[in-house]
Amino acid sequence: MRITVYFGTGGVGKTSVAAATALARARAGLKCLVLTTDPALRLRTALRLEDSTKEQLVLRDPGSGGELWAALLDVRATLEEAVRATARPGEVDRILQHPIFGSIADSLSGMTELMAVERIDQLRRHGFEEIVVDTPPTRHALEILDKPVLFAELAGSHWVRLIGRTYKFVESTGMLALGRKTLDVYSRVEAMLGSTLVRQVLDFYSIFLPVAEGYATRAQKTVAMLKDPAITEFRMVTNPQKALRDVGFFWDALHQRGFRLSQALVNRVWKPGPALPEGEGLARSVVEWYLDVQRDQSQRIAQLREAFPRAPEVRLIGELDRDVDGLEALQMLVAHGVDPGPKQD
Repeated sequence: MRITVYFGTGGVGKTSVAAATALARARAGLKCLVLTTDPALRLRTALRLEDSTKEQLVLRDPGSGGELWAALLDVRATLEEAVRATARPGEVDRILQHPIFGSIADSLSGMTELMAVERIDQLRRHGFEEIVVDTPPTRHALEILDKPVLFAELAGSHWVRLIGRTYKFVESTGMLALGRKTLDVYSRVEAMLGSTLVRQVLDFYSIFLPVAEGYATRAQKTVAMLKDPAITEFRMVTNPQKALRDVGFFWDALHQRGFRLSQALVNRVWKPGPALPEGEGLARSVVEWYLDVQRDQSQRIAQLREAFPRAPEVRLIGELDRDVDGLEALQMLVAHGVDPGPKQD
């Protein structure tokens, strides 16, 4: 199995490039899925997807035997699948129906990043040969790599395990068993949040702890897989105007985390313009403007190659003459060199 992760800032065509990459892999005969973690759901438009939390078959290629699937990251559905897979017997329904579960699934900050890694693991176990991940169009997309590691460290801490595993005992013996100092802290928390909410949180955590620990173990394994260049490739999409700045940022940010940026795809590159028409007039002015823009793009791309002479590989994608909507437009991106095909061992 191989994974390709795309990063990029807004407005550079990252989602379209990710979808086109998945299409190229499917055309090559692989069972490939493109997963978007972007809340804007641009992938839905590009592939004309239905509103569904499940994987959707977009294309089955009879010639190659490949399949193109797509999925939108649904935090609640992903978390529910994790609960059903790892909760203790008899406690699945209790967790899913607990009043705290809805708050965690729907509104807890950071859940999108945590569940993105969980979803990758779930899709791996569903048997996909290739997974292409489309991250949100922001530099904060790197939190997909950071937060699961931080959560795993937190879930493995002594105090977190102690609280989760001893709550039932404490509840049955009375809060005085905690000691005067701890009781004072607990009382203050109750005064701020209310005794009912505090007890609900502690009760939920006591039954949710096996799920959290199971997630932490899987997250550590998935992040290790993402760090393995034999399995995972990190690419970024940019445009000529943003190229040098964006590649520099993501190159440094990934390197600091122990990852390697393998490709920089410069999208929407203008092809060489026509010769200048003779005389003066509107036609000449338009061509002059086009040539100026194209010349500026070429200079910026040359600066990028000079700044990064060895890695990442710089690939150019030509500007399309239409919006990217549907498989036909994605196939045009493939023809423009979006993806050279899956790497061979």
